[in-house]
Amino acid sequence: MESNDPRSPAAAHDTLRTLEGDRVELALRTRSPRWYYPALAVLTAAITLSPLAGGAWVFVLIAVACLGIVGLERAFVVTTGISTNRVPGPRSMFVLIVMFVVVFAMVAVSGMAANTDQVGWAIVAGAVSFLTMFPGGFVYDHFYGQELRHGL
Repeated sequence: MESNDPRSPAAAHDTLRTLEGDRVELALRTRSPRWYYPALAVLTAAITLSPLAGGAWVFVLIAVACLGIVGLERAFVVTTGISTNRVPGPRSMFVLIVMFVVVFAMVAVSGMAANTDQVGWAIVAGAVSFLTMFPGGFVYDHFYGQELRHGL
């Protein structure tokens, strides 16, 4: 494709370097605060463990945890100044999908365990949800930043 742009190749190279710097700065700004994933893990575990509450308390606990997640997302936006609405690349998307599948499965396990009075298994499911979100969130952040830096 032809271009009638009178700028030199050096100017184009400088522009590309500037864009690379912008991607690196964006990747640094989107890194979640240290408190974000532990708090998200606690709220996720609360949702997973909610069947143990029994009766209407299950829905109350889920509602409170969901409100907490919304507040956590708002705090993320206020802290970082950035609101994200998509995943930048395939690796971060894969981590996100795996985390979702594991947590969803643990909610189901917890529900079945609570209905059969297997409290121990429900607690294990809550612990797995917590451990999926806490270190898994940092893995997601790592890949998210890499994909932003490399423009994927």
